[in-house]
Amino acid sequence: MQGLGSLRLGSRAVMYTAETLPKGKNRVMGTIQIMTGFMHIGFGIVLTTLANVYTSVFVIGEIPFLGGVSFIISGCLSIGAEKSPTECAVKGSQTMNVISAIFALLGIVAFIVDLNLNGLYRSSFDYYSYFVLLAGNGISIVLLIFTVLEFCIAVATANFWCRATRLSPNEAMLMVPSTTQVDLAVPLADLPQPPSYTELAAPEV
Repeated sequence: MQGLGSLRLGSRAVMYTAETLPKGKNRVMGTIQIMTGFMHIGFGIVLTTLANVYTSVFVIGEIPFLGGVSFIISGCLSIGAEKSPTECAVKGSQTMNVISAIFALLGIVAFIVDLNLNGLYRSSFDYYSYFVLLAGNGISIVLLIFTVLEFCIAVATANFWCRATRLSPNEAMLMVPSTTQVDLAVPLADLPQPPSYTELAAPEV
């Protein structure tokens, strides 16, 4: 419209109030996810060195590395979404936790298969091979426990963000201007002229 200033607002961001987000909950679970991710990567490297004796579907499928990176990213996003709960951060954390839950489920199945494959003692094993087999099974059991924990945390976090993103009275909307355009070209003829000094000073009759 000519003669009027025009203001355009950009992308919308959603800030969730403290009533919606329990403080410290996602930070603790995110820290556990990061720790679990580093454990998967570290023990995955150890299991790779034992591949000549210990047959691991978990390592063959590269689950310790792909899953470990996914767990670390999920934990970082969960912590970041708690500090700055914008719509983009919340949806990113929710998506990564769903992906982490899938990797954790695959890891649980792989660990069960590994324990079944390497759980039987073979008479052809020497002392070294038997020690490697015990070490591999021990690592698999420890990682299985943490993978179950990671699966529970990922599912709980994704469900938590899903409930938090629903429209509710606890949600506050924030408009973030990305670009602002203001039309200052206002014709002078359209503006009312102020009264002159003589009109103000002249006494009324």
